[in-house]
Amino acid sequence: MPRLDPSHSTSPSVQSNQQFPDRLPGIVLVTGASSGIGWETVLLLARQGVTVFAASRTIGQKLAQVQIDPELHRVIHTVEFDVLDEKSCAAAVSTALDHKGRLDALVHCAGAGLAGSIEEIPLADAIWQYDNLLFGTIRMLRAVLPRMRHQGHGRIILVTSVAAAIPVPFQTYYSSAKAAVHALALGLSDEVRPFGLKITIVAPGDTRTGFTEARKFSGSLTHSPYAERLNRSVSRMARDEQNGMTSRSIAQAIVRELSRKHPKIMVTPGLHNQAMTMAARILPLPLVRWIVRLLYG
Repeated sequence: MPRLDPSHSTSPSVQSNQQFPDRLPGIVLVTGASSGIGWETVLLLARQGVTVFAASRTIGQKLAQVQIDPELHRVIHTVEFDVLDEKSCAAAVSTALDHKGRLDALVHCAGAGLAGSIEEIPLADAIWQYDNLLFGTIRMLRAVLPRMRHQGHGRIILVTSVAAAIPVPFQTYYSSAKAAVHALALGLSDEVRPFGLKITIVAPGDTRTGFTEARKFSGSLTHSPYAERLNRSVSRMARDEQNGMTSRSIAQAIVRELSRKHPKIMVTPGLHNQAMTMAARILPLPLVRWIVRLLYG
């Protein structure tokens, strides 16, 4: 079985004072935990001695496939859940509460992407995309907010995307769903601040994860009036993602924000992504969209 990168310490507390000078929450629920950003966040938190509830549909399979230090097994608890099921989301939160009596933080990474043209994607698939990203986030928030509000503290990190600010053609439903999560998080932060809850948006750009292979295609990739541009756009997305930032670097940004006493409301990891997001705000909109069309067909 594959081993973890030996360059990373398996001692839960070795790096805590160096990388994360402030205090990390003691009990964290991470969704989308079986791969990519979610998995790296689980490992990084566990190495800091944090009790982590790792939630996904396939988290049990993930832990069976990899070999990790026994000390990490001691602080990682698996929770099988489906973001599309409200009862499953509530049960994931209850599992953490039943074990420890409190939940200090939620890191919501779960989600999947859909590619195709707006015209040709069946409505059922479009609804699935919003259900997965937007309403999945709402299900988790509805499950966790009452308890955090009652206990008087809590951290919530929602992983969105640079595409929320710069929508990508032929991945427009994904982009707009992430934009909706972004707006949801900003409004939520004002609603819950009086109760001691703090919300942070982490918006990665292109990142090397299993997201590329898991992307769902809808509509025709060949017999379509959009076929040439659609295929070019999807190929560009896949290439950029596989040449993008590592999942571990995004996880480090997430855990760094969790450690802050005064966290930022929004974090965009990577100077390139920060520059792109800033340019999208200050450049004329027609110019921004011309650049996007040039890149993505």
